[in-house]
Amino acid sequence: MQKFKSFSEGPARDRLLKVVNKASGRTDADRQRDAAAATARRKEADKDLAKFRKTNKMKEGSESWEAGYKRRVVKTTKPEHKDKGYNWRIKGKDRPGISIKLYKEKPSQSEFNKQMKRVAGHEFGG
Repeated sequence: MQKFKSFSEGPARDRLLKVVNKASGRTDADRQRDAAAATARRKEADKDLAKFRKTNKMKEGSESWEAGYKRRVVKTTKPEHKDKGYNWRIKGKDRPGISIKLYKEKPSQSEFNKQMKRVAGHEFGG
């Protein structure tokens, strides 16, 4: 059985870093400066987002079921849907051009909730 000598990683690691830094032309000071600049940009973006939400009175989180019902249950405008007798649709959230489901009569809040849970099951695997 061979015994290995105990060694400190410090000097070997330092030598390796010097070789890498020499090859790339970057120093630790460059990396620290870049990291500090990235942190500053991230903090500034967070401030801008907070200011935007405050000026537009936006709340964090998702909308209520009732608000979603008012916004997403709309009369259909496509002639091919009208020809088949469909007058109402539930529009998609991220893609409002698509219809979740078509209806001849305006769907109820409970029907809307049921369809949203069905679609969420597809999106989130639930």
